[in-house]
Amino acid sequence: MASRTGTTATVPHPARPPRPRIVAVACLLLALAAVAQLAVLPLSYWHQDFFHTAARLFEPTDGVAFAALGSTADLAADLLTAVLAIGLLTLAAANVVGVNGARIASWASAPVLACCAAVGAARSPRPLYSIYAAEDMDRITAMARDDMPNWLEPLLLILGLGVPVAILVALVLLALPSANAFFQRTPIDPPWPVRTSPAAGPEGSPSAGS
Repeated sequence: MASRTGTTATVPHPARPPRPRIVAVACLLLALAAVAQLAVLPLSYWHQDFFHTAARLFEPTDGVAFAALGSTADLAADLLTAVLAIGLLTLAAANVVGVNGARIASWASAPVLACCAAVGAARSPRPLYSIYAAEDMDRITAMARDDMPNWLEPLLLILGLGVPVAILVALVLLALPSANAFFQRTPIDPPWPVRTSPAAGPEGSPSAGS
């Protein structure tokens, strides 16, 4: 664009307003939810191992022997959960700098991770409940809890409930009007008036048509 002196200058890129606090909080919640869910996966397998160990030492009343690990569907679900958590961590970093596509991707993928976290918390330990009678499972549970740390099950419960809540709050914050203004660029005027008359031609002569 020509300036008042006839020289060319670059028009400034659209400006972005300062990052609102709610965007920073939303990104922090998404990152914490992703890290928490990544921590839940090994903790849940450790938790299940106490039950599996107790089941190996247990003499079932109906003659059913312990022969249960994770099913293929369970392992695939855990792999999907890990991929979603890593992806959400990446999206949180992109959201904090105002990438609108990352915000849209967060709305699409984060609810899936929230569902995986809720289902994962509800299905542990697996799959012992499907092969043992209720009274036998009560005895296996008592044996497992005698060996595991007292904080393990409360921590898994807190994380299993906290991850979906953190994700829900973060997505709501990203949808607020102040967040919309941050993710959408607003144009700014150049620091000089735009010339509407033709610029001078070579050697100071008027351009054609003047």
